[in-house]
Amino acid sequence: MSVFTFKELEKLLPGVASINQMQVKEYLQSLQDEYLIRVEKIGSGNWYWCFNSEAKKTKENIINTLKAEESKLQASIADTEKQIEEEMAKREDDEEMLEGTGMARKALLETHDMLLREMEGLDKELACYSDNDPAEVLRKAEETKALKESAIRWTDNIESLESFICGLSGDRAAVASMMQGACGDEYVIGEGLKDL
Repeated sequence: MSVFTFKELEKLLPGVASINQMQVKEYLQSLQDEYLIRVEKIGSGNWYWCFNSEAKKTKENIINTLKAEESKLQASIADTEKQIEEEMAKREDDEEMLEGTGMARKALLETHDMLLREMEGLDKELACYSDNDPAEVLRKAEETKALKESAIRWTDNIESLESFICGLSGDRAAVASMMQGACGDEYVIGEGLKDL
């Protein structure tokens, strides 16, 4: 219930509150920021005070704010519970009859499962006929064409290598026997590699 100047608080607080005299200003500022004390500049000095009625009003304001927030939250909870009940009732109605179809939801789910199983069976049956599948035949034709081009390219490379080795060594018989050993039955002496 008393009013103090800053200098008075600098002298009193270190002994009462066990704080360093250098930190008095920081503590006063934090108390002021938290609205636990009031400060007023009168003349050239600051005067500090705290009345119980002001502290009570501050606490009452906080309590009123919290009560208002609580009532808003309770209203929100009640609204959410109402929406959940409405959604559950709607789902029960959907369970009994779906709009315009005349079929029960449970029956539709069973039909869906049955159709999925039937589709899996048809996919397996289609896999059995893949040899006659036009897309599969086209894929195999493209793959065969690519393999044939690759074989021709490597045949040309091997023949170029044979020609190069003959040019280096000058002995056709030795090169022919080396090619026969490397290529096996695919190489015919005097003719080169067999045609595909």
